[in-house]
Amino acid sequence: MSKVTFKKSGVEAEWTGGQGSLLELAEAKGMELNFGCRMGRCTACQQPLVSGEVDYPAGHQGTPEDGNILMCCSQPKGDVVIDA
Repeated sequence: MSKVTFKKSGVEAEWTGGQGSLLELAEAKGMELNFGCRMGRCTACQQPLVSGEVDYPAGHQGTPEDGNILMCCSQPKGDVVIDA
């Protein structure tokens, strides 16, 4: 289990492996974030990562800007803080 903190919105959540991506977790908490494809291709969902690390599934196709993560397909590797 990982603690996910969405810094700007003040939302905190617990993530477990079966919950999907960080975007899906944010949506489950009532957050509305930009996204386009849910496969990492368009990079519309990127958000700044304040601390922690994330993993991406095999086959994701986008590359976020330095310091950002793709919310649509990333999963936390431990506790993370996202500036969203």
